[in-house]
Amino acid sequence: MRLAYLMRMRFTHILQRNREDILPENVDFKLIDHFEKVTDKDAAVYTRKMAREEGIFAGNSCGAAIKGVLQLKHHFNKNDVVVVLLHDSGSRYIGKIYNDDWMRERGFLEEEKTKASEIVAHHNGKRLITADVNDPLSKVMVEMKQFEISQVPVFENGKSVGSISDHNIFQKILDDPLIKEFPVKQIMEEPFPEVDGNFSIDDLSKLFNNENRAVIVNLGVDKQHIITLQDMMNAIGN
Repeated sequence: MRLAYLMRMRFTHILQRNREDILPENVDFKLIDHFEKVTDKDAAVYTRKMAREEGIFAGNSCGAAIKGVLQLKHHFNKNDVVVVLLHDSGSRYIGKIYNDDWMRERGFLEEEKTKASEIVAHHNGKRLITADVNDPLSKVMVEMKQFEISQVPVFENGKSVGSISDHNIFQKILDDPLIKEFPVKQIMEEPFPEVDGNFSIDDLSKLFNNENRAVIVNLGVDKQHIITLQDMMNAIGN
């Protein structure tokens, strides 16, 4: 497929250089199969994205080209080879695309959201306190008091299968004081939701409710942390 991109031609736009109404003498429309529209914001965001993630200091039209191809990704299959020409330098956009104030004034700047990995970084390397399904509730209660925590994930063979919370324990003991010697698998609740470290604070907040007050963060093999409601409040406060 032969492609060309279109950035709001015949529409109002902010940066004029990459969509002037100049038609080169050598243009041959028979060689162009498709025009793709890309917004000013997307062009600017992807221009900065290339610099930040790929180390490519390109101009605004290059960001538009990359975004245009990504918008067409469903037209390609795994064997297609896509070539994108990055024909513009970023040097002429220092005061615009690469200027945070300029981007922010136009509503183009995508503010970075706090991620789950950043929230658990404040745990300072503390290990995740867990319970085994066969642990007696009394043992779990001692650890909860010792480490001053209000909820514990329950594991079986390395997998989270349930949870214990101080609220749940309180209600169970009121109903039956002898339950303290029962294995936690008999009284545990649903397991906490699990997410990866890239989960944003906005998405994390949707997982908290009256029934769920914690989330497990997986950062790799044997690298798990827990985010509690208090962690969320601290992150929002910061």
